[in-house]
Amino acid sequence: MDQTNNKLEINSDNISLSHPTQNTLKPKNKKCNRCNKVRKIVDEINHICNSCYRIKTITLSGNKVIDDFITSILNYNVAKVNLEFVPYDKFKDITFIAEGGFSKIYKATWIDGPATNKWNKEKQEPIRLGKTTVALKELNNSKNIDSKELNELKIFYNFILKYDNYYINKYFGITQNPITQNFMIITDYYKTGDLTHYITKKFFKISWYTKLIKLRGIIRGLRKLHDADIVHQDYHSGNIFIGTKSFFGAVIGDFGISKSAIESSNDDNEVYGIIPYVSPEVLQGQKYTKASDIYSFGMIMWELMTGRKPFWDRNHDTDLIIEIFDGLRPPIVTNAPEGYIELMQKCWHSDPNKRPNASEISKEFRYSYGNLNHNNEKKNPTKVINSPDIGPITNNSGAIYKSRPLSAMIKSANITRSLKRQNKESKRKLSNLVENNNEDKIVKKLKFCNNKSGVYLTKELELDIDCNIDSNTPNDNDYKVNMEFYLNLLLKM
Repeated sequence: MDQTNNKLEINSDNISLSHPTQNTLKPKNKKCNRCNKVRKIVDEINHICNSCYRIKTITLSGNKVIDDFITSILNYNVAKVNLEFVPYDKFKDITFIAEGGFSKIYKATWIDGPATNKWNKEKQEPIRLGKTTVALKELNNSKNIDSKELNELKIFYNFILKYDNYYINKYFGITQNPITQNFMIITDYYKTGDLTHYITKKFFKISWYTKLIKLRGIIRGLRKLHDADIVHQDYHSGNIFIGTKSFFGAVIGDFGISKSAIESSNDDNEVYGIIPYVSPEVLQGQKYTKASDIYSFGMIMWELMTGRKPFWDRNHDTDLIIEIFDGLRPPIVTNAPEGYIELMQKCWHSDPNKRPNASEISKEFRYSYGNLNHNNEKKNPTKVINSPDIGPITNNSGAIYKSRPLSAMIKSANITRSLKRQNKESKRKLSNLVENNNEDKIVKKLKFCNNKSGVYLTKELELDIDCNIDSNTPNDNDYKVNMEFYLNLLLKM
């Protein structure tokens, strides 16, 4: 498919705008002949607003879902909103970086760079930034992409229409890999990489002052999402990027499975994530909430404190899911400023209602006050201790730190946990029954009886007729209670 020559023409009968007049781009509010809305007119001759003008000249992808989405975004006519399909040949030096649970990440040079809000009158197109290093996120199996797979872009653009995006990874548009035919999302590139790589490479050089600054930026980004009623649902150190474009130097990315917290329906009940970062209530089968993201933030705090990923030494399987739900948390290392550990433990509380919200946590990291503000840490720095319990370490081979579908494992874990609970209760009841039998003088013996309905446990009284009539019926000594035998037999029934 020739991507470079497909231009979206709203109406081919209209006069061409290729010969601008002196007044072509004067921002005057008038009724647009295209959308019939009163907007700033960039073409005085044909009375076309900025939004319709951009739509007229966009490059098509050839995919109706993508083209319709881009058009709908540009229709908002908001200066900070810009989205486009970029032909693949507009990129060079494309280099593979990493692979996630649902995508592959590449570094590339965008030859022309993203469009600005300024217009080139002679070329009748936006002025571009020029060569720009970007990240290309190739979505797995996205050749026949549908609306659902554009969720990451939808979340971002719905967000920036209402809020600033200083703490959110920036998105520029979409391109398509001509070999795999998979679509790729174009985002900002961060040289330092994600928080995981930042911690691994520089842990013993990162002061607590710097850590608190990063955490302040991270929680402010999460607070912005929650204020917009967005639940991230896959919040971990691999989805937080470190850069130098802001004072806090940390932004949140990857909204592929994020959802609105006020959605009334949930068509996809599949749970995705990395087990150590998933809250216990979600592991029990409940829906993700803002409190679930807070639990994940607690794990990120632990990671910054120790330089290791939570449960790095464990297999990420159903056993770990059961233990997390039953209260297992990573070990506490006393290498943190005052109040840090207490806040972290509140974040990963088993009861989601007892976790602080993002706004409350943000107050703890405020610049001028709060227990964990980085000014206090700068004056009285906490030393990074030398301990075998902190610092980067090789993860167990069974520890999987890529997002993946978890619903089947969660279901299996809950069934196993339920059976264990039932078995424990059965053992308790049988233990009580045996104990009572030994103390009851009226009871002749504790025995198993067979009938057409099967085998059942019963107490035989002195005057009972033996239900097991057999010439080989043993004497009373053979009915001596054997606790271990009964327990094992009961559990097999």
